[in-house]
Amino acid sequence: MLAAIFRTVVVYITVIAALRLMGKRQLGELQPSELVTTLLVSNVASICIDEPDLPLLASLALIFLLTALEIFSSSLACLSPGYARLLFGKPITVIRNGEILQPALRRLRITAGDLTEALRGKDIFSPAEVLWGVVEPNGHISTAKMPAPGEPPAMLPLFVEQSVFQENLEALGVDEAWLDDLFRRRGLHRTEVLLLLYNGKEMLLIPKKAAP
Repeated sequence: MLAAIFRTVVVYITVIAALRLMGKRQLGELQPSELVTTLLVSNVASICIDEPDLPLLASLALIFLLTALEIFSSSLACLSPGYARLLFGKPITVIRNGEILQPALRRLRITAGDLTEALRGKDIFSPAEVLWGVVEPNGHISTAKMPAPGEPPAMLPLFVEQSVFQENLEALGVDEAWLDDLFRRRGLHRTEVLLLLYNGKEMLLIPKKAAP
């Protein structure tokens, strides 16, 4: 009995430590790879507790191996935008200027009912109230409401860490040539830009800072 209690306490502390090492996002909104890692860690932990004949150190080593793989993968995603897109995917626009983009719904395999239910969760009862709606890689929907009269529209992302939001460029009547020309006039290359937001009038451009 005491051995089982000891194993349980050790596994509990190890799993908590592993989740802390993987970062705070593990406790909030999970990306697919993070969810898989969390499920595997919990499965290994349950086997370790349920099978007292298994060596404790071997089970703990597997937990930390999974943790190390997740840390390596997330670090690589930070260094390589291409790998990040492959691992996490990209946000997909489902509403633009109050209109539901039905091809995007088919691509995501969600129904109009699913979409309107998600909107109601944000106190939005009509797609016509939404200037821009996007399904994030974690499955949540983010929205920018139509501006009130006299208010500027929300700024849309055009470029985020080497990812171009083509649909937003088209919505604002610009293209990638305009984007590259803008960067060139600012003395920047795509690899040197962290974020670009634009609404047709106002712009927010954030260059990358060199690591200390």
